[in-house]
Amino acid sequence: MPAQRGSPSGASWKQYADREFDGETLRIWERPTDDPHAPRIALVHGFEESRQSWEPLTAHLSPDLRLYALDLPWRNGSQHRWASGGTSPAWLERALSLLPGRPDLIVAHSYGATTLLDLLTRRVEAARVPSVLVAPVFRPDDRPMDPGYFDEAVQRFRGVLADGLRAQMGPRAQTVPVDILASMADKVRERVEPHGFLQFYATLARCPDLRLEDVDVPVLMISGTRDPSAPPQAVDALRSRIPHFSLHQDPGFSHFCQLQQPGPVAEAITAQLTRLGLRPIEEEANHA
Repeated sequence: MPAQRGSPSGASWKQYADREFDGETLRIWERPTDDPHAPRIALVHGFEESRQSWEPLTAHLSPDLRLYALDLPWRNGSQHRWASGGTSPAWLERALSLLPGRPDLIVAHSYGATTLLDLLTRRVEAARVPSVLVAPVFRPDDRPMDPGYFDEAVQRFRGVLADGLRAQMGPRAQTVPVDILASMADKVRERVEPHGFLQFYATLARCPDLRLEDVDVPVLMISGTRDPSAPPQAVDALRSRIPHFSLHQDPGFSHFCQLQQPGPVAEAITAQLTRLGLRPIEEEANHA
């Protein structure tokens, strides 16, 4: 089991790159290490999340890993008008191009994971590396995009926004009155809708058409067994159609498991690094 490394806030994150595209700023944050040959991991946040959303998880990852956290247009606080500059896969490709070469592993959460999956099916070189999808949002080809599904998607989207707000607040959410939390969630929803929801819905709509058979890198999915963002039919579709697919599910994982169950999620990622031969040499020796 990997031990927790320092506090969640960490002391070594620094800004690596800052670039503007079509009025949107992309930033890359780096947690460096002294080893020039250390495995490089890119982190892709979900909808209304940020670099800080990874800090509980990265506190449990080895300090001998070089981490890059991508700050993407669907970040927390966005007005979500970024679609005029391209789809979410296009934005992710731009952000990955700012890294110092291809990473050794990409870890993505929720909407970011679905975006990464889309990019993997296109075999874009910047993303053509082993990937970990943490609680991806995926719609299998068994539900028509009819008005009923649209209404359901709206309610699910709003529920995820509220859950994400509470998850990012951490233990503090338990001390805030329910009506205050509801008011905070309403303010987030007012800012995000309709532009953010429309992009979220468009991503869902594309899922059944993704050429999953074209993904030619190892993919690990980490999720809870009761996460409605990827129901059993969706998991089955991913498992049966992605050639090099593996699954790590835990009934205790929430949709925001990187925030709420960071230790076990870090263990699953570390195990994948070992399977891929990417575990730092020093750490391998310690576990020999």
